[in-house]
Amino acid sequence: MDNRYNRYNRILALFFVVMTGAFVSKAQDKLYPQYPESFETGNKMNYRIDDIDLPTGRWRLDNAVIQNQKYDGAVSGEYAVRMIFNNTASAYLQMMYDLPKGASKVEFWYKGFALDKPCMFQLEYSTNKGKKWQPIGDLIVATDKQKYTKAEIDMDIDGRVRFRINKIGLGDGAKNPEISNGRLNIDDFAVYYKE
Repeated sequence: MDNRYNRYNRILALFFVVMTGAFVSKAQDKLYPQYPESFETGNKMNYRIDDIDLPTGRWRLDNAVIQNQKYDGAVSGEYAVRMIFNNTASAYLQMMYDLPKGASKVEFWYKGFALDKPCMFQLEYSTNKGKKWQPIGDLIVATDKQKYTKAEIDMDIDGRVRFRINKIGLGDGAKNPEISNGRLNIDDFAVYYKE
């Protein structure tokens, strides 16, 4: 009886230590200043590539706009990013600056647009000033067109880092009805670092 009781207590103590460590780790996540980026100050009306200044820094919008049409909606404020549909090459919402303290988590909100088909996209990061990009987290399919879904991607990246949303160029659904490649809305992009 004593052995089973002692073993139970050891397991309980180990569980407490693990859970306390997880809590402390989460408690250390800090939101970078000026984040989340809500895209309220960077009105961009056309899809051609351009770099714009936002409160968090300079962003590149490649086949993307910042607008407030009826179907864009917004998580906060009035504006959101919308990425083009039927793209055959990737479309990007991309940071053109580095964050200095690495990253422990990225959060953002996404949804499909109007009556479009779903689309697919990927969060990517770079630790060499955008020369090479690597995917992080799973490929995401945006299926809900009515309301935004929150994406939370945990990570453990040290040193300088930047991020981008890569909307995958799946092809022209107007020419091939089997292709699902609608427009994509993104809003309230947040990056956390770990002290």
